[in-house]
Amino acid sequence: MKKTIWILCMAVVLGTSLLFAGCSNRSNDDTTEKTTAGKASTEDDSLADDVEDAADDIADGAEDAVDDIANGFDNYDDAHDYLLNQLGNSEEDGRYVVKNKSEETTEYQDGSEGYHFEVYDTKDDSGKKYGDFYVDKDTGKIYQKNTDTKKIEEYKK
Repeated sequence: MKKTIWILCMAVVLGTSLLFAGCSNRSNDDTTEKTTAGKASTEDDSLADDVEDAADDIADGAEDAVDDIANGFDNYDDAHDYLLNQLGNSEEDGRYVVKNKSEETTEYQDGSEGYHFEVYDTKDDSGKKYGDFYVDKDTGKIYQKNTDTKKIEEYKK
């Protein structure tokens, strides 16, 4: 039984190898070499350049998003969206809603300033408050007011 499975696996590997080798040796009239300023290039080079550009764009976008969070938020709306996203709010379910909002920064702890959010859970028909949250304007970190101790603590998911 083991020998049969081994032979079958080898046949699949060999077949796949031949398929790829055969495809790469195929003649394609659409692929032509072009000379630009003395440098030969092919459509494959153009595709490789496009893929590289796309990867660079994705990396730049991710870097910008990380920079925004690491460097805090310049405005209320960005901090609002970030907080709700971190709480797991989605546009489809709209589970959390912010009430009593003030778009000004406020001191929440030992000279630290950030945006204050009173968050309510919409899944609870009683309109119960989920918590008081602060998004630090300089670091982008999220803090939550502990309902028992009344202390401001870093929010842990």
